Amino acid sequence: MLTYAAMSLTRWITCFAIAAAIHCTGHSSRAQSSPAKNPSTTTATTPPPAPKPPVRSVVDPGVIPTRQTITPAGIQMVFQGKVHGVAFGPSSDTIYAVAAATSSSLIYQLDWRANKTVRIVRAGVLPGMQPIVFDSNSGEPVITGVAAVRVPVAPAAGASAQTARTVTHQIVRLVSTRETAAHIDAADLGRSTVGGLALLDRGARALIALTFSNELAIVDRATGTAAKVKTGIAPFSVIANAAESEAYVSNWGGRFPRPNDRTARTGNDNPADSVVVDARGIAASGTVARVDLKTNRVTAVIETGLHPSGMALDEAAHLLYVANSNSDSLSVIDLNTSTVAATIPLQPFFRKVSGIAPESLALSRDGRNLYVTCAGINAVAVLSVSRNARRIEGLIPVAWLPSHVALSPDGKYLAVSTLLGVGPGSREGQSANRREVKANRGTVHVIPVPDAAQLANYTTAVVENNHMAPPAAASARQAATAAAKPIPVPVRAGDPSPIEHVVYIVKENRSYDQYFGDLAHGNGDASLLLVGDDVIPNHRKLAREFVLFDNFYANGEVSANGHQWVTQSAETGYTHWPGYNGRSYPKSGEDPLAFVSSGFLWDNALLHKRTFRNFGELVGVLPHMKRSDVLQQYRDGAQFKDTFHTVAPITALNPYIAKDYPAYTLEVPDVVRARIFERHLQEWEAAGKMPNLVLMHLPSDHTNGTTAGYSTPKACFADNDLALGQVVEALTRSRFWKKMLIVVVEDDAQAGPDHVDGHRTVALAMSPYIKRHSVDSTFYAQTSINKTAELILGLPSMTLFDLIANDMRASFQEEPDYAPYSAEIPKQSLYDVNPPLSALTGPARQSALAAARMNFREPDAAPWDKLNRMIWASVRGWATPYPILKQGAFLPSVPDDDDDDDDDRRH
Repeated sequence: MLTYAAMSLTRWITCFAIAAAIHCTGHSSRAQSSPAKNPSTTTATTPPPAPKPPVRSVVDPGVIPTRQTITPAGIQMVFQGKVHGVAFGPSSDTIYAVAAATSSSLIYQLDWRANKTVRIVRAGVLPGMQPIVFDSNSGEPVITGVAAVRVPVAPAAGASAQTARTVTHQIVRLVSTRETAAHIDAADLGRSTVGGLALLDRGARALIALTFSNELAIVDRATGTAAKVKTGIAPFSVIANAAESEAYVSNWGGRFPRPNDRTARTGNDNPADSVVVDARGIAASGTVARVDLKTNRVTAVIETGLHPSGMALDEAAHLLYVANSNSDSLSVIDLNTSTVAATIPLQPFFRKVSGIAPESLALSRDGRNLYVTCAGINAVAVLSVSRNARRIEGLIPVAWLPSHVALSPDGKYLAVSTLLGVGPGSREGQSANRREVKANRGTVHVIPVPDAAQLANYTTAVVENNHMAPPAAASARQAATAAAKPIPVPVRAGDPSPIEHVVYIVKENRSYDQYFGDLAHGNGDASLLLVGDDVIPNHRKLAREFVLFDNFYANGEVSANGHQWVTQSAETGYTHWPGYNGRSYPKSGEDPLAFVSSGFLWDNALLHKRTFRNFGELVGVLPHMKRSDVLQQYRDGAQFKDTFHTVAPITALNPYIAKDYPAYTLEVPDVVRARIFERHLQEWEAAGKMPNLVLMHLPSDHTNGTTAGYSTPKACFADNDLALGQVVEALTRSRFWKKMLIVVVEDDAQAGPDHVDGHRTVALAMSPYIKRHSVDSTFYAQTSINKTAELILGLPSMTLFDLIANDMRASFQEEPDYAPYSAEIPKQSLYDVNPPLSALTGPARQSALAAARMNFREPDAAPWDKLNRMIWASVRGWATPYPILKQGAFLPSVPDDDDDDDDDRRH
């Protein structure tokens, strides 16, 4: 296996759309241009380090929490960073790949036959989505991307000079790196997020999908002037016909709403886009807009499946193929009538599943075969697309989350890029036993187009990698047996279980080693322990008295997709690219484009006649309060009966929420949440009925870092711990305990290192049917909790991922132990606060100043690495070195620029 690696760490900085033509000048070269015309533009004075020579092997393949296996076909090239796109050069020997780097992109020219990196260029942009095409006129690739420009802001009239600051200036550029070309600013194109592109007039014009601003930009590359056309919500990809008279734009969010449409907002900003949604609150429209390039007008809007992404044009047949990534299908558009002539379902296994997620398309030269990257199953589907038989011929295995596919000029080879690739990697010079979530090793694969025999072998591999079976195996399925003996976790959904109530508690951001690293009966690293029994006695007591999971992983990597996996067992391309930058941060239910078409766990429960109650999960963000005031009210015995009036952004969820339970905020201590929940439990006791499914959010373990005067990190951990202990004690002493399962998990593990993998996290399970004082090292993930709950409550799987997850039956016993739990009061006070600035010096003062500039009002808005380091220092001491990290893999990158001066969060 041939391998390559870039040296950059993927980070997605929330900024502005860019198109760049790449001229490569050697391994250490950087993009060159003449000075910017915009006088407000600022540039870095210290150039980033040059990319290092590539490595040649994968010595530490990473963990994929979906339990899928990776066995890529063809020749594999491994990069450090997500690989957003790939293109062939003038021949099949040369490929270009664009990978995300720290605050920039790295563009590679690769001679894959010679196992050689020809050139590497660092461009001062972060890559867009499917962002690269080869410009045959200039002989160079062209990319779309995003960039941040820092500009000074003068103090307001009458204000002191000390109020001056710098902010992120929203600007879109069209940049040519050829030495003879001008550097042109085009500040009116849009901002934040950009999709794919197409070139016209022998490269003289560029079409750019402006995902954030819902427009197609038609840019004159010589002058930088641009026309813009509104095409639909969140355009993703663009393609033009050979005559360059028409362009087609795929719109993730579909058409603009009409009067009387059911709609929901895509974020908390005012104004924010509204999209058409279904009764569940999930985005319900996808479109392709046809644009007349002579008049720059939309001449047709064609309804497709959900989240239309990549496209392929067959002009000879007058057809346009569209990948519907949230409908697991392809739309076939008749160009003569601008209507959908056919819909091709992508269901390659013995049963229909949600989560195949087609993202990118390439058409064979003869128009007979279509190659489809399927992000959910880590494969390229090969389709026969003759009019008489449109069907899947087979599947080609590739690495994790394929993002883009290209066909060589001679039609003999496929090049496929992947975002998440081979799993966890490490930063240069860092310890091999320190992993954290925020790194990626994306890949490019060059694969000879397989013949029928090879394709059959590849298909077998994909089926096995996904733990599925081909369609022929459908007859082997067993029907549920109604007369089966009740067991805690039934073999099939619908079989009886003695458990009737599942309480699912979601917390924020801790890793396994941070909480359990020193527990001798588990696989931990004590050097990474953050807090112990004095601070979190209940977490550790529950792990000792019930079961310790030391091989449990978060499917998500940040809150924006972590809560999607917890509630949906999947995520959309909108979060894994991500495509939400600038529009939202979809952690709290505020953006319907983040929701998968198969729906939520509560939709599944309600559809199957189970009762449901929600305490704070995906119900929005609470307006600002003051934590110290709320803590004092708690201390004084307040019951908080009329304090909160929660209304969820998902309208369909509102009948099932506890309206007096607060939405997301760190200003409300978790012990207040526990007190409110206990009051509801008392009402259920009095009524003799409890919901079958209860979701609860306890977020205080996130902390506010070292913000002066705010609860210390240890006080936040203790608050979260005591609240959990109180909830578990109350439930185990209730009349419902004999028929109950309580499960606890973090939404992600981004806030700390772990010696096994950055996604290994804290999970707990309590039930009379849980084996006491046990250790379970089975491979589990958040989808395992969902699968276990589904089997217990008689619900079908929602997606491929909970279908193939390991259920957690290994931790259960058939003979119950009804002994209740007794909560422990942490020795750490809940009321400790960080010292005032006036009392601080040295690193502690610098940390407090940095925390004061961070945005804690919204989840994950604070720079993750800085926050992690200040929490470590606050808890372990300022003289204790922060652990050297080995990075984990799969991150749909979170905005994390170094903008400490600008607390106006933009995604």
